Amino acid sequence: MNRNSIIATAVLALAPAALFAAAESAAPPDRSAREAEMFQRLDTNQDGVLTKDELQAKGAKRVAQSFDKLDRDKDGMVTQDEMREARTTRMAEMKEHAEERFKAADKNADGSLSKEEATAGMPRAAKRFDTLDQNKDGQLSPDELRAAGGGRHGDKPAR
Repeated sequence: MNRNSIIATAVLALAPAALFAAAESAAPPDRSAREAEMFQRLDTNQDGVLTKDELQAKGAKRVAQSFDKLDRDKDGMVTQDEMREARTTRMAEMKEHAEERFKAADKNADGSLSKEEATAGMPRAAKRFDTLDQNKDGQLSPDELRAAGGGRHGDKPAR
């Protein structure tokens, strides 16, 4: 084998690894990385905590409005741990709410929603019923709804 053949073989052998590495570096950061980045942007004096003044100065009205709820230890500062704890709590509340909505819509309590149950109890999910019904069994399971976005369909149980 001559030198050019060896180089060409090496380049071809390494090309998939290089493409994979490029794709990995271009991948969007995960939620905790995005939250850490946001926290650092809001922490204008870089002391590792957020104060209500920092949030208001940065125009972070939504976070500033919920400052007292985020500040679990009531020390006048919000840490990254407190932000993570608040997110974890909120996610658990959302999951519980979604489960309650599903249960209220599941009139025959069989653990899945027929198209009729979805139409009556979760109308936005019903509009996408055929797409959400991944296994095409004519029923929506909690797993199918979670896979489609964690129950973020804006539906409220019918009353």
